[in-house]
Amino acid sequence: MAEAAGDVLIVPTSRGQAEARRMGHAEAGASRWCISHPWDTDIFYGTAEQAMAHMKKLVAEQEAAAAKRLSPKQGDIEPRT
Repeated sequence: MAEAAGDVLIVPTSRGQAEARRMGHAEAGASRWCISHPWDTDIFYGTAEQAMAHMKKLVAEQEAAAAKRLSPKQGDIEPRT
């Protein structure tokens, strides 16, 4: 569930929160955003809706990559429980 409060956008991730802070307003509703993820910092230019979509996309990509790294590889023996 994403949250928005004024000039801050927050998306929860499995490793903490991704947070976007508006750095300045520009013409036609676009703004510059500083997006801080638990794994990186990114600068994005667009509207609040575009910034939120960009954050969600990056979070989904990062979590998919993390899940792929943690999944057992073919040929690995899984421990019995």
